[in-house]
Amino acid sequence: MKLTTLIIDDSKMQELLTLKMVNENANLSCVGTYNNPKEGLQAANTLRPDIIILDVEMPELDGFGVLESLNHDCQVILYSTRSEFAFSAFQYNQVKDYLTKPMKKPRFEKAVVKVLQHKLRNQKKELNLGTYRYSERLSLAS
Repeated sequence: MKLTTLIIDDSKMQELLTLKMVNENANLSCVGTYNNPKEGLQAANTLRPDIIILDVEMPELDGFGVLESLNHDCQVILYSTRSEFAFSAFQYNQVKDYLTKPMKKPRFEKAVVKVLQHKLRNQKKELNLGTYRYSERLSLAS
């Protein structure tokens, strides 16, 4: 299962490093990279990716502003040069992990595993709910 991934980071260098890690991960497929957070938010709301890899500190609209403006449910890996944003990050249900820059590949891979595990748990719940609804329809038809 390849998860569609969007990167939003105002630093071109960090964006390229993150894109390299995404492209090297067999479970991810990048659908876009954005240096402008407003353009990134618009793309996220249009493309509806499975994952957004999102910088916290950006001009005009920070990562928390992006999170609050998303119009769909997706998972977010949030990152920054400063660890003090981590507590605030986990106040958002979408945030599955928080990384500090510079990101190390093993730590990034661990964050992706968390996202995959969460996605699989949700699919299993949906499958169980679908099975329940199907069996409920069968019993009503009897």
